[in-house]
Amino acid sequence: MMYVEQGTIIELSNEKRKAIVLSKDFFNQSGLSVVCPIVLTAAEDVLHIPLTVNGEQVIALCEHLKTVDLTKRHFKTIGTINFAQIQEITDIVQAIFDYYPYGRS
Repeated sequence: MMYVEQGTIIELSNEKRKAIVLSKDFFNQSGLSVVCPIVLTAAEDVLHIPLTVNGEQVIALCEHLKTVDLTKRHFKTIGTINFAQIQEITDIVQAIFDYYPYGRS
């Protein structure tokens, strides 16, 4: 089965937004991928990461994660982002789920 690699930008059929594949390749091999939508404009926010993709200024919306089954959805590959961009976005996403630095009772 073919899969989409981490950092690939895809356009899903019947969706207005493009998305970046954030999940790692081992997960994507299942046919599922965790994606983050990208848009042209959005309010300034710590979870909105500006990027240049194929010469175009876009914004990754890190709080709008979505799991998609690419074996059941039609999509096309638009391009890729580089490792530093993947790292920046996944660091922000990971921060959403980080534990507090202290214990809870």
